[in-house]
Amino acid sequence: MNAVPAIIWIIGVVSALAVCAVTIVRSHYHDGEDLKVRPVSWAVIGAHFATLVLVALPYPIYLQHRDAIGAHARALYARLGWPSAIIAVSVIMLELFLMYMQARRAMLAQEARDTAERGVEADRADAHAAVGETANAHNEGEDKDEDDWPSTLV
Repeated sequence: MNAVPAIIWIIGVVSALAVCAVTIVRSHYHDGEDLKVRPVSWAVIGAHFATLVLVALPYPIYLQHRDAIGAHARALYARLGWPSAIIAVSVIMLELFLMYMQARRAMLAQEARDTAERGVEADRADAHAAVGETANAHNEGEDKDEDDWPSTLV
């Protein structure tokens, strides 16, 4: 029972750092491909909550079972309580910050993709209009009715 709170805390911190690594990789900071950034997935959000529980759970476990823990381990936990809490809060805040940054980059990437898509559609419309103008210039000598369709009866 002496090591259970420490083991759970270590698993929680390592898991939180893994979530941070996943958000950094999915944010595409390393390769500069900003348009590939996607919103934070539900799996990452669930992992964040799991790490929050894993990092917080050792403290009530220690408080509930401190009488069963040996004197040396109890002194170690008392000495490392505040530093471990500061580290725990820091990694959870780091997770939240990195998830926010990924979501922000994903929003900007979506706007850039939409703008690029609108630009392609505008280019297609301009090209289609240019083809139509060329066809109209080519057919100017033909007789046209009121509806701008060339007359084939003349």
